[in-house]
Order: sequence, then structure tokens, then C-alpha cells
Amino acid sequence: MNIKKLIVTFSLVVFAFSIIPINAQPLSLSKEQMIQYTPLWEGERFPDGRPKVPDDIVKRMKYVSITEAWELVRRGSGGGMRGGFGGGTYQNHYVSTMKPMHEDVTVCGRAMTAHFMPARPDVNRAMSEQGQKDGRNRGQYTWGVDMLQQGDVYVANVCNAMLDASHVGDNLGTSIWHHSGNGAIIWGTLRDLEGNKTIKGFNVFVRDFRPQSNANNMMMGLNCPLQLDYVTVMPGDVVLAKQMGIVFIPPHLAEMVVVESEKTRLRDAFAHIGVMEGRFTAQQADGGFTAEMNREFTQWLKDNVDNMQKFFDDPNEAPSKEFIQEYIKERQ
Repeated sequence: MNIKKLIVTFSLVVFAFSIIPINAQPLSLSKEQMIQYTPLWEGERFPDGRPKVPDDIVKRMKYVSITEAWELVRRGSGGGMRGGFGGGTYQNHYVSTMKPMHEDVTVCGRAMTAHFMPARPDVNRAMSEQGQKDGRNRGQYTWGVDMLQQGDVYVANVCNAMLDASHVGDNLGTSIWHHSGNGAIIWGTLRDLEGNKTIKGFNVFVRDFRPQSNANNMMMGLNCPLQLDYVTVMPGDVVLAKQMGIVFIPPHLAEMVVVESEKTRLRDAFAHIGVMEGRFTAQQADGGFTAEMNREFTQWLKDNVDNMQKFFDDPNEAPSKEFIQEYIKERQ
């Protein structure tokens, strides 16, 4: 596709999003449009059409490394934009420019998105009036938080991270945690750092930390496409955020990422043992398994299918017995 056609296509997509007539959020997707713009997801959906990646996949995703998730999403199954797993590779799904409130607390779950823009009085007034008709409260900054479900990750673009006024303080942080039991990704700033840190299990990734309260912006979309840094985020994407950064995983790729990561995790555990024992070279351990090593690896899986947890610092990182048994069958 040449650049002229690409610009025309992008303009048409932006125009399509901008004319969506859904209540008070002109950039929000209706259920039908949510399905239309997430066509590769064939599984369960929320009532609003948002893809609902199974809880088991989300739970297992938490133990996938950022390196593995990014490489698998970026590579897909190869083939470029017109081929590969799920219609192409996904090059723009990793963010490394945000600061975590806690470096050792993983955020993992399904994205629920909120889009804020700089306040414009006439549009803001119309939004607030429609919000009242829809039964929403006066505080637009809480509309998205009120919609969160357990397991969601609140993902917000607040004026493209250019506004110093912070979107989330400890009151809103408590509400996010209460509604979702999960964290948030804010392309903007956070205040009340000390208060938010007291919420056990809660973590937020932000552009920066600022003491000023939320001001001078308006709600413009809920459950809508977002640009976050150089990533297009869709509602229902699986968010994986750790110290190394954030990967936004398209729903139809989530199971593949988990499965391939768990296979790699098992191979690495086996290879590390061989290196420490002096039996494997660095090249062999790093993907150069010989035929004999492959046979030994399969036997190792059989021998340890019931106690694989002992090979991991965190026993939860070990793939399940059922997964290992299926992997053994596949290798045979």
C-alpha cells in the first residue's frame, strides 16, 4: 500500500470513529462496532462487545516475561502485514517510557479504556448534560472507573500525557482497586503517591508523578481505541505491565503468547540445569538443542511432571501438570 492510500485509509477509520452516535462519548464504540473492529476474536465477549479473554489465560499471562510477550506479539507467526498469525505482525505494542509506582507488582488484565482531551467549554457542557441524562455523576473523571469489572485494567489517555494536572489520586486509586482488583495504565500523571502506595496489591504505570489535582480536561470516550505512546490500544487487549515495560496483547493472540511462553519456560529451566552442570554449551542452551538433548528434555518432562514447581523460584511460574502432559504428547 502506497503512502497516499495509507493516509486515505487512516483518515476514513478516524472519521468512522468520530461519528459514532453513542450517548455522551462520541469516540466510544457501540457493541456492533466493537465486534466489527475486533474481528479476529472468536471467543466470549462482555455484554458491550468487548473481547473477554478467558480468566485462565489472563492468570497465566501474569508469569509471561515482557521479553517473551513482546517478541511473540511482534513476530506473530511471521509473514508481514498481510500474513502471519491473526492477519499480520504487531510491531507497535510495547511501551518502555512509563514509570511504575511499584517495580515489583505486575499489572495484568483486560483493558477498559478511557480517553480525555483538553477541555473545550461548549463540548464539555454538552458532554456533562448528556452524562446527566444517562444517569452519570457530575465527575467525568470517574465515569470510566465506575464501569470497571473485576480483572479489568483501567487504561487512560489523559490529554496525550501533556497535562501536568493528575488524573488519579488515592481516592480514585482506591476506587479503581475496589472495582477491578487490578491496576491502571495512565498516559498522564498521578498524585497522592504515598496514599496510593498504601493500597495493597495496587500498581499504576504513569508518565510521571505530580501533586496538582485533575483539571482542565474532559471525557471524550469510553471503551474506545486509544493511542498510548506509540501503541494503539483496543478495549479487551490483555495488558501485561512489569518493571521492563508494558505489552498490549491483542485478544486473539493471548492464548498463543501464554502457550509459547510456557513451553519456553520449561525448555529454559531444563537448559539452565544442563549449563550449571557443565553438560550444555551456551549455544546449545540458547536454542541449539541437539537430537540427544531433545530426547533428554522429553524424558525430563516425564520425570518431573508432578513436581515441576521445584525448578522455579516462584512455584506459580511452573506450567500446570495438564499442560506439561499435553506438551509431552506433542513432542512425541
